[in-house]
Amino acid sequence: MVELGDREKYRQRRRRPRATREESGIEISDEVAAVFDLVPEAGEGYRWYDYPYRVLWWLSTGWRRKFTPPFMRKWLNNGVNWLIPFNEHDRDFAESLDGWMHNIRAPRDEHVTTPSIWLVELFPPADLPRLEAALRKNGWDVRQRFSPIDERNHVMLARSRSGGGSVWWNLINVVRHDRNWFGMDAVRERLPPEFDYIELKAVQVGQGLTAVVAEFHLQDEAAQALDVEWHKQHEPLLLWERPRPRSLDRRWATIHQVQLARRSMHYAARDWLTARLPGFFARMERPQPLLELMLFDKLDPTLLPQPAQNRDQRVSEDDALRALGIERPVFRMLTSPDIPKLVLHCQRRIGKDPLGDDPTWTLWGSRPAILREVGPEKFEYIGGNDNQNIAYRLADSMRNLFLMISVSGYLEATEERFAEIRDRASARHGKFRPKAIHELRQSLLTLSLDLASMQRDVAAFWKRSWYWEGDPQFSYVPTPDELARARKENEAPEVPINFNERLKERHEDWFEQLRQADSDYRDILSTVSSLGSSADAFRTGRLALWVAIVSLFVAVATVLMSQVGGRSLFEWLWQMIS
Repeated sequence: MVELGDREKYRQRRRRPRATREESGIEISDEVAAVFDLVPEAGEGYRWYDYPYRVLWWLSTGWRRKFTPPFMRKWLNNGVNWLIPFNEHDRDFAESLDGWMHNIRAPRDEHVTTPSIWLVELFPPADLPRLEAALRKNGWDVRQRFSPIDERNHVMLARSRSGGGSVWWNLINVVRHDRNWFGMDAVRERLPPEFDYIELKAVQVGQGLTAVVAEFHLQDEAAQALDVEWHKQHEPLLLWERPRPRSLDRRWATIHQVQLARRSMHYAARDWLTARLPGFFARMERPQPLLELMLFDKLDPTLLPQPAQNRDQRVSEDDALRALGIERPVFRMLTSPDIPKLVLHCQRRIGKDPLGDDPTWTLWGSRPAILREVGPEKFEYIGGNDNQNIAYRLADSMRNLFLMISVSGYLEATEERFAEIRDRASARHGKFRPKAIHELRQSLLTLSLDLASMQRDVAAFWKRSWYWEGDPQFSYVPTPDELARARKENEAPEVPINFNERLKERHEDWFEQLRQADSDYRDILSTVSSLGSSADAFRTGRLALWVAIVSLFVAVATVLMSQVGGRSLFEWLWQMIS
């Protein structure tokens, strides 16, 4: 017999005694039977939804079904299904707090901190006016007084895009209006409550692409907010969705609430950057690529995990990481010797998790392990706490690589735009309307100009000396679990795969595919424009012919109605004929 304990408070009245498992012939566990004993099935109680449920069920079953039209049967079934989640929601409260299947427990001795978030916005040639306008509007076109080059941002931007300026420079530092500290070349503004200050750095890629890398430094409370949400006892949720509500037990409610808290932090940064510095991603209505630093007190993904006591413990640990939106690597992990003890994780969509498939990357690992591996001398002259030091010394070196990762977002958006033009060209431009042809020409002009410039500049950027720039080299390496398995089975470990090289090759192939698509579309546009001109000329000639015919009839009528000797010419002709 299952001990119900405090769960007795969730017991609800039944209309009739519940059949035993032997009578029903259904084999279920003691735990499930105990929950259903506490909370009756839909229609078996005296709750608000039981009454309409019984009515709808009665109308949709038995002899009544034969006299019900198909559309009415569908409506009745939808009504029954719409009420079921409310019953599931009541039953979720009666589930045990100890079972792993319906609960997630973050380890009591484990905590996570998120000190910084990085975002990238791109400004290809078509979006350069947006960048210049934002500098003027925000009052950020300031003189870099603490820089060796004492020039305003618009001058530095023009020099860099002409090939004679800096590869990167500090664009502006935005500090909270109520903060005591005031940084170099900084301005005070009202920031979202999550952020302490924001550093904006401009990176010039070739001559045609300017990128802005924004680092959002979180306030101490905001940096710990995810951990607080992670350790909360989350109660079941009822989400109002279409076509019917969705009930989440404590396990799924924890995943939903924790990821929602993390997502809200991400979009606080994304919304701020979109409003203040809109570029390519803002114009395409796509979320900017985001990199987040996540530091744990103990968890080290680069070490072999401690053996789980049982399956429940291992599942619980994996679910706890999923609630944060990350997962322990199974076969390969993405690491770099230049940033030791940190694993780079790319967010991917899992079911209806709130994080979804936004371009989100996480750099995560154990804070103590990082400090031991790097050594205290590396942070001696930085002067912040351990979280800030790691963000400054290690994660900030990701600037150039993360910029290249963001180029993939540009290519994906451009590919979708080409596909949209292709799929809608026939419907929107099939009648050779000048307006439609002009719209298509403008779209392709913007895409072609940006694409050609981006391909040239990105290729040149990849040819830089990564070593001297201090950019980390990431590789896919076997996980500790995989290495242990290979040793146990006396197998050679898999060879690491260079992530940087793979990304470079992917960009080259992607650019070539898009340039070919661009060339094909421009050829089609030229043909369409020629055909449209021919069609317009034909229509113009036909219209001129009808104008001439009408003019002839008008002239003849005028002659016939003219007066000759007191009578019209028409009267003279009629008299002669008659």
